[in-house]
Amino acid sequence: MRLGHFLAGFILAAGAASAAPVPDETYMHPGQMVAIDGGRRLNLVCMGQGSPVVLFDSGLADPSFVWRQVQGEVAKVTRACAYDRAGIGFSDPRNGASDARAIVADLHALLPAAKIKTPILYVGHSIAGLYGVLLQASHPSDLAGAVLVDPSFANQWDALSSASIAAGAKPAAADALLAMLHKQVRRMKECAALPAPLRKDCASSNSRLPPALAAFDKAQESRPSYLLTNASEFESFLSTKTDKNMDQKELEAVTTNFGDKPLIVLTHSKPQSNPGFTAGQSAAMERAWKAGHDKLATLSSRGSNTVVPASTHYIQYDRPQVVIDAVKRAVADIRGRR
Repeated sequence: MRLGHFLAGFILAAGAASAAPVPDETYMHPGQMVAIDGGRRLNLVCMGQGSPVVLFDSGLADPSFVWRQVQGEVAKVTRACAYDRAGIGFSDPRNGASDARAIVADLHALLPAAKIKTPILYVGHSIAGLYGVLLQASHPSDLAGAVLVDPSFANQWDALSSASIAAGAKPAAADALLAMLHKQVRRMKECAALPAPLRKDCASSNSRLPPALAAFDKAQESRPSYLLTNASEFESFLSTKTDKNMDQKELEAVTTNFGDKPLIVLTHSKPQSNPGFTAGQSAAMERAWKAGHDKLATLSSRGSNTVVPASTHYIQYDRPQVVIDAVKRAVADIRGRR
């Protein structure tokens, strides 16, 4: 019951994968279990040598293996690490909400605990775009630059709903969609309290993965700690009809400026449809999504946003080489500035 597919606008379709991945087994057992915060452990999978270290951060409730088609190629030019956020994959769950501030605190603690030399190149997908921006605002010495893959951005919900209303949608349409998403979050919490085995509507199968990895992923998703983490990450990101979401409030409390650090934003290109909205209204939301990315890129004087042809929200699945090339370009840029 992963809800990360809603983050690029509201609902996103799958696309075809193409690149040879890191072997599945790499992600099907713990890598380096790094203790932070009084002994709570985060799972870190690293390969390759060199600096800057590239740290991959996944989308909402996604494990580190979503980078399986990218990480190995990046590891040919520098050290490449992917980690599972608390409660996801092999990482221990946290006590308390999985909001942006808590996740950034974990990230900041992980780097010295894992003896990762800073500053790093941060690569974040979807909701991790928020975390990368907040990490830069909170701990700018941690980052040498960032590559953000179809990222979420500050004030996203208002931007998309406003665009749909300007295109003729009734405000009730956006309210109904948010209500549906909040209902699914409540369902995840209910599923976490059920005895095993879980009902089919409590854990989903990812058809884009090889059978063994898909079965492993479904088993991971069936854990109560995962379901509660998934619910908390999404709940912290979801606005309500009357209030901003927690992640948004935390972003508004800081000022982010990447200076002249490399900041590469990648945006999906395939049109998406959204339930309860016309094709024209969905197209307006797509334009607002790109505009949000254009604005995000202006946080650096050397920022850029590129629309990636033939891609959906999971650009690292659809066009992995584009992501690989963007990361390599950022690595070369950082090395050239030393």
